[in-house]
Amino acid sequence: MVSAIHYRHTNITDNLLRTGMNREPSFQDYLDIIYKRRTFIIICVIVASISVFFISLSLPKVYEARVRFKLELSESKPVFFTELYTPQRVDPVESELEIIRSRALARAVVRKLSLNFFVKNHNRRLFDSIQVSDDFAPGRYSIKFDSDNFKIYNSRDEIIGEGRVGEIYNKNGLRFILKEKPQKGYIDFTVLNIEKATENLMGNFSVNQIKNTSLVLLKARSNLPELAAKIADALAQEYILYTLESLRESARGSKEFIESQIKIFGTELDSAEEKLRKYKQESGVFLLSETAKEIIDAIAQFEVEKEKAVVELHETESSIKKLENELARDEASYGYYKKMASFPTISNSPLIIKLKDQLKELELKKQEYQNDPVKLKQIQDEIAKVEQEINKTSKQIALAGPSVGDPVFQTLITNIINSETKLIALQSRIDALNQIIEKHNRRLKQLPEAEVNLAQLERQKKANEEIYTMLLGKLEESKIAEAMQISQARIIDHAVIPDKPVEPKPKQNAILGFLLGLLIGIGSAFLLEYMDTTVKTTKEIEELTGITVLASVPLVKRNKHEIDIPTIQDPNLDIGEAYRILRTNLAFSAAARPIKTLLITSTIPQEGKTTTTINLGITLAQQGHKVLLLDCDFRRPKLHIYFRELVKDNHNGLTDVLINRLKLKDAIMKSPIENLYFITSGTIPSNPAELLGSTRMAEILAELKNNYDFVIIDAPPALGIADARVLGKICDAILVVVMSGKTTRDAIVEVKDELERAGEKIIGYVLNGVDVTHRYYRHRYYYYYQHYKKTRI
Repeated sequence: MVSAIHYRHTNITDNLLRTGMNREPSFQDYLDIIYKRRTFIIICVIVASISVFFISLSLPKVYEARVRFKLELSESKPVFFTELYTPQRVDPVESELEIIRSRALARAVVRKLSLNFFVKNHNRRLFDSIQVSDDFAPGRYSIKFDSDNFKIYNSRDEIIGEGRVGEIYNKNGLRFILKEKPQKGYIDFTVLNIEKATENLMGNFSVNQIKNTSLVLLKARSNLPELAAKIADALAQEYILYTLESLRESARGSKEFIESQIKIFGTELDSAEEKLRKYKQESGVFLLSETAKEIIDAIAQFEVEKEKAVVELHETESSIKKLENELARDEASYGYYKKMASFPTISNSPLIIKLKDQLKELELKKQEYQNDPVKLKQIQDEIAKVEQEINKTSKQIALAGPSVGDPVFQTLITNIINSETKLIALQSRIDALNQIIEKHNRRLKQLPEAEVNLAQLERQKKANEEIYTMLLGKLEESKIAEAMQISQARIIDHAVIPDKPVEPKPKQNAILGFLLGLLIGIGSAFLLEYMDTTVKTTKEIEELTGITVLASVPLVKRNKHEIDIPTIQDPNLDIGEAYRILRTNLAFSAAARPIKTLLITSTIPQEGKTTTTINLGITLAQQGHKVLLLDCDFRRPKLHIYFRELVKDNHNGLTDVLINRLKLKDAIMKSPIENLYFITSGTIPSNPAELLGSTRMAEILAELKNNYDFVIIDAPPALGIADARVLGKICDAILVVVMSGKTTRDAIVEVKDELERAGEKIIGYVLNGVDVTHRYYRHRYYYYYQHYKKTRI
């Protein structure tokens, strides 16, 4: 090997800056980050899993009860919007589910079960027959016991009532039976606002259709298993009552109207019979001609038809009113249609008025041709066509509003349109019957006066009698219809008190905690990596500086008091081989001029420059070169520590030579290693930069160059201190040591700029503390070291 190392500065900045640093990270890069931060990630996973598990154990238990019931609904028909747009259908089951989810139904259950009476710690089990009126003031209350007696206090600590365990308490709108005395001697309870309790209930139950069936599954949750079952059953029962009441409401309205009409016509019938009896007695006229009888029978028949139409008209009006009330529930969405429901626009439409007139004329013709089946069938077909036209026109007028896609709205508005069309037809029929009755009345008046009076009284009696009989039949029909109404829902499975809580689920939550911890850990690892500006690979250094990294020294775990001279302790170690590679690369870097004085520095302390100085010196000495190690770190000298068996104190060293207190030859000490000599720093001075930059220092270094093959200088860190730059001016080359995972990119660039002020003397870098299991080094160094070690053994 050549006796001197020649300096060669290879500048590869342009190539590296154009390629390496701007490349897209690969999947392997992400895996490396995870592997490097694996301890942190594992800690996050463990902490999250354990925390979530124990938090789950501390959460209150939640029980779920289920009710399954069947909806027996008729298939929905296309609504008017779909006739004009798309063939959508309203799902009747979904419409009923919205009713079950409604606030009104939830409020009814809250009142029924007194769910606004809230007791902590399962103490609700101590109460029975709880009832809270809407007038009872919401707030916090406390029950305090004195033996079996108790007093109830409000939030202002005022007594609002007294009672006894086992007896009914019923005062000020609050009623309950306290079955037993609690162990604590007091019970705190809260009475919620009815709307707040309703909100709570609506958030604690769900109802959904079982797929491809008309069955519905209702789930209710509570902290008490028996209360969960009660809530589920109560919701189902309240819905059944609601549907039953809705179905009976229409029949009940018709029945009430018919009853009022029976009273009216019963009174009129009595009056007509009395007037007829008196007239016969006074006039002596008892018999009517056949013509008069024919007219009276016809009038009576038309009067009955008219009254039937009036009853049906009333039912239709009641139906429309009910639908209007449904629309009025949401004024914001359906306010327009609530106004439209009374149909001023539809009723006043010229086209609708024209169609109504046509319908009236057809109704008149219909009555005229009652005895002509063929003609009657034609007229009935024409009536049906006119009614369809009225229905279609009404729908077109109604299209002026929004909410086309709302199935509940579509159902309501379609029913209103259909009912209004029927209302128009009935009104036309009544108008036509009135005209026919009036026509027969005029014929009746053409009879002789005596017979006219008798005929009119007979007409009144007969008409009232037939109407009264018809209404009695209608009343019975309405009663039967009301009684026969059954709910469209039928419970299949009642709620069963659950024996196991559905929440919390510690094991399942622990798994979620594991995943959450893994997510947090990996996310934090990438965040830390993003915020980490330190260098970790030789490639990063070369890309930043354009200067070659001459060696990568593996990270070795050791005791903090252990002296790190691997080239002596175990030459076969990977770290020892790293310094031999450094020696070889220095030799190959020799080109332009010889290097006899090599300055070794770093960016900051604790990066391994002294260790590198000693180990490089040893490897050179082992090749037969005469090497001197010179400790010029006057601020934190360490060379004497490594050779502490030879150096009892650090008072005879370079600083003592510089101030002429000691001769140079007396400061030089021989190490146990052949060809290796060293000079310690000596007494720490107060002006290290001045001493290092002095003429005497240059003279000493020149003398040492003449006597040794290599003088390796351990200099202070270069950042923030001028010592390294001062020494760099009088040295042949500079070697910078950086620590992997510690030295920042900015520090490397700043040190390079600082040292280049002494001339372009940086020969290369040494990357210390490298993790050789990193993907970047795994194939380049790690396996090589392993192979090299085995071959040497």
